[in-house]
Amino acid sequence: MPSRRHVLALLASTPFATSACSPSSAPDYAAAWRSPGSGEADPRRFALAHAILAPNPHNTQPWQVELRGEDEMLLYCDLERRLPFTDPLDRQITVGCGAFLYLCWMAIAHTGNGCEMSIFPDGAPDGGARLDNRPFARILVKGGPPTDGVDSLFEHVIARRTNRNDYESRIPTEELLNTVARAADAWMEPPPNGAASLAAHAETGPSQVAAIRDLVWRAFDREMRTRGAQVETYQWLRFGKAERARHRDGLYIDVPVPGVLRALGMLDEADIVDPESNANKRAAADWKRKVDSAPAFLWITTPDDTPTTRLLAGMAYARMNLAATAAGLAMHPWSQALQEYEEMADLYAETKTLLGAGAGETVQMLARIGYAEPAEPAARRDMADMFRT
Repeated sequence: MPSRRHVLALLASTPFATSACSPSSAPDYAAAWRSPGSGEADPRRFALAHAILAPNPHNTQPWQVELRGEDEMLLYCDLERRLPFTDPLDRQITVGCGAFLYLCWMAIAHTGNGCEMSIFPDGAPDGGARLDNRPFARILVKGGPPTDGVDSLFEHVIARRTNRNDYESRIPTEELLNTVARAADAWMEPPPNGAASLAAHAETGPSQVAAIRDLVWRAFDREMRTRGAQVETYQWLRFGKAERARHRDGLYIDVPVPGVLRALGMLDEADIVDPESNANKRAAADWKRKVDSAPAFLWITTPDDTPTTRLLAGMAYARMNLAATAAGLAMHPWSQALQEYEEMADLYAETKTLLGAGAGETVQMLARIGYAEPAEPAARRDMADMFRT
């Protein structure tokens, strides 16, 4: 799912680089990752406790849930948690909803129950229309054995991370990469609802990896210089531990004294969205190093780009991320070049060509993969915050 924490290097640009602890009374930003679903007798609530750990763009956690009766649940997109500038078609948000759906589905199976899943049960948005108030999925919990068996990757849900650290130079073996890539479609044969199948690709060749690195960096730099994209990202930045604990969403920036920095004008919107600010110049150097550390890339292509296909791509990405976790590998999406806003159009087209996507195909996800130091869990809101009111 895509993230632009381009101001992480802000900490290095200020003399206040000391540790600071959140107040002991602050909410635990990582509580959702600890024994999710513990004590829940309702398999739907158990499933949701795991589903909220899914990867998603900007960590907006764009999900809402409605429980009906004793066995039905409807899943919705929270329309206030979308990214209208960088994701004008809601494609990436829909991919994030697909990841949520898959973790929900696999968690129900883990409870020993079967389930019946319907995608866009009340109809999907027409053409290129954005998501609306209709549910993107309906799940009916059924007694008896799990409908499609228990997914062994479930045990890795709480260990899964989006890892934005520098990556080691060693390249994952072809066997490991094939295992991760195969996880994208191993669970859907034939694809649900008769949808077109997707394809996962891996690349370790030095020249091709170098070309992807270059493209990824140019797209990252383009976004840093596009004001609308920067303003949108700024709304999801959480500066310091207190903000992270209060919001429990968004992109965490580890600065120990955000109040002081704001007083100095170093954390206000004007400074953060300015690509020529000292903070962003340092951040650019930091992220360029991260790009150049990528030893390999994975991506997902689909033969069309319907809302249903986007959901399935998100389900596939969730499985790939879990398979990478099981294999001891780190993954991190680089999605700037896949975004469909006007300022990115030329690099979007170049990406399709470089990654071998045909004229009618869509590259749904692009991620670096390799070995890296462990990453801490991203903040998560309480499961109760997801219930539709």
